[in-house]
Amino acid sequence: MRLSSNRRLFLLTAVTTVVPCSVMGCGTLLHPERRGQQRGGRIDWRVAALDGLGLLLFFIPGVIAFAVDFHQGTIYLPQGRSGIDATRPELLAVSVPAAEMSREKLEQIASEHTGRTVALREGSYESQPLERIEHFWTWRDRLQQRWQGLQISTTVNG
Repeated sequence: MRLSSNRRLFLLTAVTTVVPCSVMGCGTLLHPERRGQQRGGRIDWRVAALDGLGLLLFFIPGVIAFAVDFHQGTIYLPQGRSGIDATRPELLAVSVPAAEMSREKLEQIASEHTGRTVALREGSYESQPLERIEHFWTWRDRLQQRWQGLQISTTVNG
């Protein structure tokens, strides 16, 4: 019995899509920098959920995805980090007296610490003094919401 060309094309597409995805776990695709890290510790729930979804939809590829992620260590969060903090880079606190704070000073400090030339345009950034470096993400999220609100209102009205 001969397969129709539509059926053959479907099988070829399914095999070429499922097989490569099944030999890699979601952690390997999302976080290649985690390959080879020490196994054990806290499991990244996002990677586990995606692997679990693969397990529900396609049993064998899902099992392979879990096996690959556990074997390579990509299902685990980096050491000493957990939850949403694991996706945020570590921060370095730099103290600058308020009297010395200027756009040029911010550019100089950012350039020194990143190794890249940083040029800030007037009106495209906002600075905020922080008591503790741990407050950065809260302030950043607040500023981001405020800036997004301004962008949305100018887009809608203008």
